[in-house]
Amino acid sequence: MKIGIVGPAERAVAWENHLRTHQSVSEVTIAPSVKNIHPVDACILVDQSKDRLDHLLNAVKMGLHTFLVGPLPTDSDIVEKIYYASEEANVLLQFSHWPSLAPASKWTAKKITKPTFIQIVRELNYNQRLESDSDFKFLWIDELAFCLRWIKGTVHYIDLKTVQLGSADTHLMHLFLRFDSGATSNIYVSGTALTNSHHRIIADNNFISDCNVLEQSVRLGQKKEGEHLFFNTQSFDASKSAELSAVEFIKSIQLNRPTIYNGYHLMELTKALDKIDKRLRRR
Repeated sequence: MKIGIVGPAERAVAWENHLRTHQSVSEVTIAPSVKNIHPVDACILVDQSKDRLDHLLNAVKMGLHTFLVGPLPTDSDIVEKIYYASEEANVLLQFSHWPSLAPASKWTAKKITKPTFIQIVRELNYNQRLESDSDFKFLWIDELAFCLRWIKGTVHYIDLKTVQLGSADTHLMHLFLRFDSGATSNIYVSGTALTNSHHRIIADNNFISDCNVLEQSVRLGQKKEGEHLFFNTQSFDASKSAELSAVEFIKSIQLNRPTIYNGYHLMELTKALDKIDKRLRRR
């Protein structure tokens, strides 16, 4: 399999290292743009420019299975256009939704395939947030995408509360989702905390999982005998996420199966975001 990597040289070289050891990859080429890439079977697009979705659409039209590395796109119109173009061209898409691609999440997903309950608490140190140029919105978009991707199904009910203290900046957010299956997810994000903390609690009828996202450790509880829970703790190397995501992308192409986070997942996310944005604008 021939893989092309498109984007700035320093980032492209890092992804080339993730691919070189894979047995099914016969050639890796690096190019500054999709149009300049040699004939390849698939493309990893490491592009965070304002035109990255146009570049992604060009890759799809060229018939290239493509992995877009960068923040999740949120423009529902262009995302829908790309999704249907990929379906028509029979092209696989993968997006770098790291909560879904992380080793801790993948291990837990093998145990809990259909969660009925997800609670996420993400707290960010206030001073660090002041020094960061990231939008508060991106603190909870990944968490929303995580819930939608794992629970699946249609969102039946949304409840939203934000705290802004009279300014344009959001400091706290609480987002509750109920799905048509009866499953629920609860997302709480704070940008005013003293220390950083990030936990995801996921459960079904058999397991309770508590993932410490910052440490990439999972404490999994299961009832075995009597009424007591027995816990198993696993730790994972978060630095392997990028390498493993490249491997997953290649496997999906080889087996002709949907990628872990694909165009359909992204389209469902943007639909939910449109509903949430409408409610935010009414405040």
